[in-house]
Amino acid sequence: MDTEPFREDEGIEAQPPEARSEPQSRPVGIFLIGFLGVCVPSLALTALGIIHFGSRSVRQPVEFNHRKHVTELGISCDTCHSSYQTQTFSGLPKAEDCAACHAEAQGSSDKERALVEKLKRGGTLEWKRLFAQPPHVFYSHRRHVVAGKIACATCHGGIADTTSPPRQVRKLAMQDCIGCHLKSKVSVACTTCHR
Repeated sequence: MDTEPFREDEGIEAQPPEARSEPQSRPVGIFLIGFLGVCVPSLALTALGIIHFGSRSVRQPVEFNHRKHVTELGISCDTCHSSYQTQTFSGLPKAEDCAACHAEAQGSSDKERALVEKLKRGGTLEWKRLFAQPPHVFYSHRRHVVAGKIACATCHGGIADTTSPPRQVRKLAMQDCIGCHLKSKVSVACTTCHR
């Protein structure tokens, strides 16, 4: 009589390797195929700037003329964007920043008069950002402008020469940054920007 207990691995050695199979979890396999087939290419195309999701239109509280203020009057960027040298975000002008020069009308246009009246009433100016990067990207103005000594125009192009604010938010993509990093011999390790 056979008294030896049954062993689970009994007979496995006699099977050829291709006949042996490990149990597989189908939901995990389906998820991986879906992720690799859809999400990874979409993320790659977005990172390279080939496709953009959700580019939105914005309207600023004032038809701000950068050319007049920057080029003609020589006002520096930090007058209105006061935190770009000390913070990650450059900052947007507050009503009191505008009121420093516009407590009285500087010209005769209806827009100028409306701005002065709004500022006298204590109205706020809700500026909208014009440049945006994906939420998973860390960017520091201080690191680039102060430490890297990069001019505003390098990333913001000819914004200083515009006579009215752009209507579309410009979504920055990886291709906007990677070339500069390589040229400047700055790290392109994923964790440099992706947090």
